[in-house]
Amino acid sequence: MNLRQLFSEILPDNRLPETQVTSVTCDSRQVQRGSVFVCVRGSRGDGHNHVAQALERGAALVVAQTDCGIPNQLLFADTREAYSRLCAAFFGHPANRMRLIAITGTNGKTTTAWLVQHALEQLGHKAGLIGTICNKLGAGQVLPARYTTPDPWELHGLFSRMLQNGCTEVVMEASSHALEQRRLEGCRFACGVFTNLSPEHLDYHPDLESYFQAKARLFSMCDTAALNGVDVHGQRLYRQLEGKLPLLSFGEGQQLSAQGVRLYADRCEMTLVYGQQNCHACLRMPGQFSVENLLAAVAALLQCGFKLEESVNAVCSCQGVPGRTEVCISQDGITVLRDYAHTPDSLQKVLDTVRGFCEGRLIVVFGCPGRRDRQKRPLMAKAVCERADLLVMTADNPREEPLEQIFADAMPGLSGAGRRARVIADRRDAISWAIGNSRAGDIVLLAGKGHEDYQVLEDRTICFDEKEIVMQIFSQRCADKR
Repeated sequence: MNLRQLFSEILPDNRLPETQVTSVTCDSRQVQRGSVFVCVRGSRGDGHNHVAQALERGAALVVAQTDCGIPNQLLFADTREAYSRLCAAFFGHPANRMRLIAITGTNGKTTTAWLVQHALEQLGHKAGLIGTICNKLGAGQVLPARYTTPDPWELHGLFSRMLQNGCTEVVMEASSHALEQRRLEGCRFACGVFTNLSPEHLDYHPDLESYFQAKARLFSMCDTAALNGVDVHGQRLYRQLEGKLPLLSFGEGQQLSAQGVRLYADRCEMTLVYGQQNCHACLRMPGQFSVENLLAAVAALLQCGFKLEESVNAVCSCQGVPGRTEVCISQDGITVLRDYAHTPDSLQKVLDTVRGFCEGRLIVVFGCPGRRDRQKRPLMAKAVCERADLLVMTADNPREEPLEQIFADAMPGLSGAGRRARVIADRRDAISWAIGNSRAGDIVLLAGKGHEDYQVLEDRTICFDEKEIVMQIFSQRCADKR
C-alpha cells in the first residue's frame, strides 16, 4: 500500500506521492523506513516532541495536530481518530467483513464477552474474541492480552488474522480508555452491550460523568444495543438512545428478565422471560452477578437475530470463565477460589455470593493496584472488612507506587477489623498464610488478579500464577503430613 491509497478515504483530494508504506505507528521507537508516524498527545508524553527521532528512523510522513515545521507532514484536528482510521485502512478494513459485538461497562465485560463468543461458536459461527483474558483468533490460535482493548495497530492486525482464519464474528470488550482515546473509530458494531457503571478508573477520567460519557461513546457506532435496564446509568443511556436504534433492556422488570432465580454454590438456575416466550436456564457459574451476565449475553444474541431458546442453550453450555469465581483447588475440606474482582462493587458482589455457600469461615486475600484510582482503596478494604471472617491485605500489581502508600490509602477501610486483619506485603506469603490458617469448611478467596499469571512490580514484571502457587502450597502441605 502507498501513501495515496492509505489516505484516500480521509483525504478526498489526495495528492500524496505513491511512496510505499510499511506501517502506521504513534510510537517513535517503532518507526521504520516507510512508516507513517502519527503524533498523539497522551498523559505521559506528546508525540510531537519525537518528530525528529521519527524522521531519523525513516518516517515517510508525519501526521500531527500542530505544525511541526517540516515539509512531509499532514495536519488533522484529531490525530487519535486519524491513527485509528489509518490502521484500519492499512489492513484493508477487515472489521467491515465480520459482524462485531462490543461489551462495555464497569463489571461483567469479560464474562459477558466470553459467554457470547462461546455461544456463537456453539451456534455454528466462527467467532474471535478480544478482551482481558486473551485474544482468540480462530483456527485454535490464542494470544495473551496486554490490554482489554488493544491499540488500533494491534487491533486491526488481530481483525485481519481473524478474517484470514475464517472468523465471521468478533466479540470484544470496549474499555473506557479505548473509547476515550478513539481506538475504535471506524469500526461498526452490530450490537453494543452496556452491563453497568460504578466508580472506576477515576485516576484517568476526571469524574464519574466523564467516565459515563466515555462508555456512552460506543453506542454512536452501533446498529443495535442491549442495555442493563436496572442500572441507573443504563436507564439514562436507554433514554438517550431511544428512537435512534433498536434497543433491548435486560434485568428485573425489563424486556428480557430472569424469574424464579435459584442460586447454588456451583450454578444459578432461572427462567428467562422475553415477551410471551420463556426458557429454563442453568448456568454453571454461581452468584447473582452470573444471572446478570447471562442476561447480557442472551440479550446481545437476541439483538443479533438469534432465537431465545437457542441463545440460552448456547450460553449455558459454557462451563466457566478463567479467573471468575474459579476453583483453584478443593482439598481437605478447604476450597480456594480466585476472582478478578478489583473494584468496591465487584468485591461486594463476589463476597456476598461466596458467603451464600460458605459453610465455614470466609478468608480473603486482596490488594489495591498501584498507579490506579486511590479513592477506591478504602472502599475496597471496607467491602472486604464487612464480609470476611479473616482478611489479608497484600500487593496486587503495585507498579511504581510504594506499597506503604497503597496500604495507607486503604487502611481507613479496615477500621474495626482488629485481629481479623493482617497486612503481608509479599502476595505469595499472604496466600500461604491464608491457606495455613484455614480449616475444613473454610473458603479462601484470592481477589483482584483472577486469570493473570504475572505481577507488575516497580522495575519488572514477574511470573505469578495464583492457581499454580496454590497447588504448590497444597502439595507441600501433603508432604508435611507424611
